[in-house]
Amino acid sequence: MQTVSQFTTQRRTYLDPIHHDIVLDRSDPAERLVIDLIDTPEFQRLRRVHQLGVSFFTFQGAEGSRFTHSVGVMHVASQLLKMVSERTPQVNKHRRLILASALLHDIGHGPYSHVTEKILGYDHEDWSCRIISEGTKVNEVLRAHDPELPNQITAVLKKNFTPKYITHLVSSQLDCDRMDYLLRDSHQTGTAYGLFALQRVLSSLEIDETGDRIIVAGEKGQAAVEDYLFSRYSMYSQVYYHRKNLSARALLAKIIKRAMSLKGDLGFIDDQTKKFLNGEKLNVDEYLFLDDVQMTYHIKRWTLDSDEVLADLSSRFLNRQLFNTTKLTTEDPDRLTHLVAGVRSIVAAAGLDPDYYVSLETTGLRPYDYYRPDQAYPQTNIMIRTERGEVKELSTVSQTVDALVKGSFDTSWMIYPPEVRTRVLELLDKSN
Repeated sequence: MQTVSQFTTQRRTYLDPIHHDIVLDRSDPAERLVIDLIDTPEFQRLRRVHQLGVSFFTFQGAEGSRFTHSVGVMHVASQLLKMVSERTPQVNKHRRLILASALLHDIGHGPYSHVTEKILGYDHEDWSCRIISEGTKVNEVLRAHDPELPNQITAVLKKNFTPKYITHLVSSQLDCDRMDYLLRDSHQTGTAYGLFALQRVLSSLEIDETGDRIIVAGEKGQAAVEDYLFSRYSMYSQVYYHRKNLSARALLAKIIKRAMSLKGDLGFIDDQTKKFLNGEKLNVDEYLFLDDVQMTYHIKRWTLDSDEVLADLSSRFLNRQLFNTTKLTTEDPDRLTHLVAGVRSIVAAAGLDPDYYVSLETTGLRPYDYYRPDQAYPQTNIMIRTERGEVKELSTVSQTVDALVKGSFDTSWMIYPPEVRTRVLELLDKSN
């Protein structure tokens, strides 16, 4: 008979602001694997990587980590499995793979998450696969549970695992990752933009084994998914692409650019960071050394650097003295080139180097995109089973989603120091 103390040590509870009690039980093989993976140094590192990059400059509550998000994605996957297995019980044979893939999907994120990924052009999913496959504690734990698990998880993350619906649960246009981050990011930023009926969406999903896909059942499911897609649109337009977020990202990009231009004259940089910023080849141990804490420490040191530009940019970033960001009214390339040249002249006249004090940022999104086989990474469709039993792509049965598919959401932003705000706005006003 199991004692109370034995029962307690078998179970572990994560108190989560979104999902409340996330309870894992070691007596369940899949959940025991999840617990063992969470306890690895590589997964614990995610506590030191912000989920929302540099959004804490804009939204004071945006201090959550990739750790909490990843545990949340695993929990959403677990909930979804319970629901879809009622109709398709054979999916449970993949339960361990699905939970581990959901948990580890973001383990390869670098400092400030997507921010440095965009600046430096690396792929966090490639690093996730390397961390899972190479000589790490994560790899050791996976192989101890099943020698095939590392290869299976990387196949899921690379979207070439069969059956394909397993991958779609973790990575698609209607997946456990997006469901968690929309709710979580909305909560952390103190906004309501990302809220949607999670349980209604989950309960509407079914596995279509014949078509090897996930489908949404019925009008109620369709309405819930439409709400989810518009929540995603709102989060991008109001939170992820907030002008202060764009400013902070642009400023970080200029800091990195200046630091790398100094090469041997840079006052402080460790070997791992130098290789990372230079785009040199890193081994897994070197990459895992990187996180937000280490990157922020460099920026703090650079505020004292002898190079005035690097010191100034770093001080502005560290103390949230962000550049101004103005939305432009044109997407014409020639006009944009003309505007950038004008702003650069204004900045140079103020005694600042325009290479480091002027940025043109472009934002664009598709909250949902139907399948385009000619693209390098064609999107997976969201399929709806109508009340008549027909299975159709979502935008063909929803006018609101069709508008999202056909809409144009590209926007350009001019980013410049507050010292020249008046002159820049005069220039931009004249160009309208």
